[in-house]
Amino acid sequence: MGSGMSEEERRETTRDNLEKDVKKFRKCPDVTVNRAVVMFCSSSSSELLQQHLSDRKQRNYPAADWLKRLAEKLANLSPDPKLAGLGALAIAVFIDIISASSSSSETVKEALRCAFAEEKASEVWDHIDECLKRCTMHIDNTEELGPDIRRIEVQLSAAITKLKNSMVRDGHMTSGALKAWVNGAAFHIQMLIHLVRLGGTQSCDPVERLLSAYLSDLDLLFKKHRQAVEKKCRKGYSFDDSPWSAWPYFETEEGELRSTIPSVRFEKYFEAYYEEHYSRQKDEIRSYFMTVRDELPGLVSLVGRLSVQ
Repeated sequence: MGSGMSEEERRETTRDNLEKDVKKFRKCPDVTVNRAVVMFCSSSSSELLQQHLSDRKQRNYPAADWLKRLAEKLANLSPDPKLAGLGALAIAVFIDIISASSSSSETVKEALRCAFAEEKASEVWDHIDECLKRCTMHIDNTEELGPDIRRIEVQLSAAITKLKNSMVRDGHMTSGALKAWVNGAAFHIQMLIHLVRLGGTQSCDPVERLLSAYLSDLDLLFKKHRQAVEKKCRKGYSFDDSPWSAWPYFETEEGELRSTIPSVRFEKYFEAYYEEHYSRQKDEIRSYFMTVRDELPGLVSLVGRLSVQ
């Protein structure tokens, strides 16, 4: 009775080994929605903002001076819709600015700005930066804040479209550019939600239409991203002291190199690599947008709270 594996068993073993193999790569870029946007623009924005304030107070004890500035800024504002979602994100940035011992590498704003490090994304970041500034400036004045957000929203929308076209039409697709688009789109959606929350827009229809458009764009952008990444990856052979000691390797678009399973073709290996490191991220981004859509009624009616004690 033979002890060798069947053809199906060999295929399954190769598949399992391939899945384990591609997990070993560690330098694949993160293109998902920034954690600060996910946190502070969620239905738990008030709780997370309160926790952020507590963390900063612990790091900056005693905190009398900057806490006084924060209290003066908010005055008797809490609870208020302007403190929810996008407002909570802006106040988190403001807390980091006035709590002097916070290093630049650990601030909310710096973490968010890093999502727009791609040169072509600078215009998108400029509008987001301006929006956060205006949200803080007019946190106590809806009449000023609403028109400011509406004006910047139009500019941001155009910049996001321009960034998308540079990737899709002009061939300037990179993981950095894709990350900037994803985060620009996520922020843009939160701007529209905040306008509804403040009463500047009477219906959620524009938000829902924008979410549908961005979900559609996501498929096209990841299709182009996959093509761009595949062109940069390669499979080759490395030789030690003699031609008989050759071993196959796979090199990623980031230049990370690892030995591979000899019997697996490049196309099959790349498919497993992209599925593990990027298709999973696409699913996470899609899930985020769909969660926002499902929670839209609750998000637009959210009232923010912050105790500055």
